[in-house]
Order: sequence, then structure tokens, then C-alpha cells
Amino acid sequence: MSHTICEAAEREKLSYLQRRFAELMEPNVDIGSKLTRLFQAETEEFDLDYAFFSRIDEAEGREHFEVVHAPDGQMESGDTEQLSRTYCRKTIAEPDGTMVVSDAFAEGWEDDPAYDRWGFDTYVGTTVTVEDELYGTLCFADTDCREDPIADTEVTLLEMFGAWATYEMNQWSGPPTQNTVSRALEAQKSPTSSELDNMMDALGKRPRRVILLELLDEPGDVRVERLEQRTTLDEPHTQLHHAHLPMLERAGYLAWDRERGRVTAGPDFEKVEPMLRILKHYTNEFSG
Repeated sequence: MSHTICEAAEREKLSYLQRRFAELMEPNVDIGSKLTRLFQAETEEFDLDYAFFSRIDEAEGREHFEVVHAPDGQMESGDTEQLSRTYCRKTIAEPDGTMVVSDAFAEGWEDDPAYDRWGFDTYVGTTVTVEDELYGTLCFADTDCREDPIADTEVTLLEMFGAWATYEMNQWSGPPTQNTVSRALEAQKSPTSSELDNMMDALGKRPRRVILLELLDEPGDVRVERLEQRTTLDEPHTQLHHAHLPMLERAGYLAWDRERGRVTAGPDFEKVEPMLRILKHYTNEFSG
């Protein structure tokens, strides 16, 4: 069975993403706890029993499983494995950093040392980076073939989770260690509850997402006239001028020069920027 988001209407997809990422961006919660919650919820959604977040040391040729969700003792947090015996060795070699296996036996994995070690018939994994260098992987897997092959929408959703994990891990500026996940909170810059509410309000309406994504691409200067053209199918221009732009200005996400008819990134734009980049990665709906 595929993820419920695959069949959801666009509005329902947005609602799901907002709920999930509100949880992932929750302040004062360490990334290890967030990953644990994510894996508990998403293994059920993906209909895959295993989920894990790993650190990969290519120099020593080992994969360190830092956060694990598994139905048995085959894999536990803190375990390590030879990289040559893992699926992730091929994930990190993929040009886009993502690999999907829907039926390992049919796809020629039966003689692979990773299949011999883990027996995953279904696997989907994506890379996580720190300062643009490989850190590890975020993956879901199962020892059975799922009824439905992994869909493109599910792959993109996984990549969003990987983008979020990359953002979280980059809040930790120290060297990669086996305790990086638990120590990341020391330097984490999570939004406050009110800031998170502001983000969700700002992203709740498509015209506001269009405005913010325009600023993501051109933070220095965007013509209001261009924003009118981009949002004209959604609402009258009066809503843009009297509702959406003022709301984003009050939130600090943009600065509005009414005389010049221009907007620029505001003093608090950086607070919503990570969420924008993650959402932009999802579907064309977020790019207007």
C-alpha cells in the first residue's frame, strides 16, 4: 500500500505537510527525538517496517546507525556495519543522492552482500549532508516487497525529510561524531512556538507562498506588479495589497517599499527560508 499522500488532493497534501513539518520544526526538541517520532509515524504511512538515520564514514568503510526504528533486534541505534554490506553504499554513489529498490530480488540484489545481510526487498534512501559534505543517509525499508512499488511522490517526500535532516544537522557546527545527533541540540536554532505559528500562517495561503518563493529566488528586489501577475488567478489585487503583503510585512518576512512598488526580504526572512526550501522541493504547486 502506498503512502496516503499519493492519492490526496493538493489541499490535503499541503495540510499534511504543514502538520508534519510543524512537528519537525518544533522548538526545544532534539533531532534524535524528532527522528524517532518521524519514523514511528512514517513507517506506518509508507507501509515499511524499518527506518533509520545513519552516519557514514567512507574512510573507515563503516555505517553507523544513529537513530533506528525496527520491529525486531536485527538493527538497533548505536549499531555499526561494514559499508560494503549496506544498501546505503549505493545510495551515496547515486548522482542525486537517492536510491529506490521496490523488489530487490527482481532487480538483481539476490547475490549482493547487503541483501544477504539485511534481506530488504524494499528500500528507499536519501543522503544527508553537513556543510555540503556527505554526513549519512535517511532511509525506509522492509524485508517484504510492498504491494505497490515506491511512487515518485513518496521519493520526493523522503527527499524532503532528508532536506529537513540536513538543515537540522547543519545547526551543529562541531565535527561529526557518533553522538552528533544528540549533541546537535547544543547549537540548534529552532523557532519559538510563536515563530512556528507565524510560519504556518504565512504558508497557509497560496498567494503568500508565491510571494515568499519569489523572494527566495530574488531576495534583493521583487516588483509588486510581478506579484500581481503571479497571484491574479487566486484573488483580486486588493487582497494582495490589503491582506497578504501587510501580513508578511508584520511577520518580518518582507520589507515593502510602497512608493517604488517593490518588496525585498525582511529581517526575519531567514526564519522561514529553511521551510520554504523544503516545500519548494516537493511539487510544482509550491512554485506557483
